[in-house]
Amino acid sequence: MQLTDIGGKALRHLQFFTALSTPDECQPRRESSSGFTLVELIIVVAIFGILASVAYPSYLGHVREGNRAKAQSFLMDLAQRQQGYLLVHREYAESLQQLGFGDDTGGVLLGAELKGLSRVYEITDLEMGVTRGPPPRFALKLLARPGSAQEIDGDLCLSNTGARWRHCGSPEEIPW
Repeated sequence: MQLTDIGGKALRHLQFFTALSTPDECQPRRESSSGFTLVELIIVVAIFGILASVAYPSYLGHVREGNRAKAQSFLMDLAQRQQGYLLVHREYAESLQQLGFGDDTGGVLLGAELKGLSRVYEITDLEMGVTRGPPPRFALKLLARPGSAQEIDGDLCLSNTGARWRHCGSPEEIPW
């Protein structure tokens, strides 16, 4: 059967399809290599960078809040020890050693958790703020280490009356 026998319509279709095909299209397809293009990788890295820039400050805020909670718990424990010391000795303790944080050499002995907390707060230089009275009183002041993440959070204070403050003695003083 000849092309002219089919009719002009078939000839036109044949010409149309042969014009569309190129030598590359007639070749069998090669399997595409699996992997990512450079543009895809750059996009993924940019997305991770944006997420990290949002998440990291939030993470630091949570770490700061956790350190503050530990420090507040430490101060509450000290206040309770101060009250016990007052009952026995009729005065408040003037050092951490008198409250049971001393070692054999006269230094301050801290547990593992307090050693970790001492990286951001000046635990060994805690201001006891004892006034002999009458009436006897104390005002504990835990200083945030300069340059640490807690410096933004400020110092913590606790008095024998139960008053608790952050940023002690500054205009930004707020209760905790």
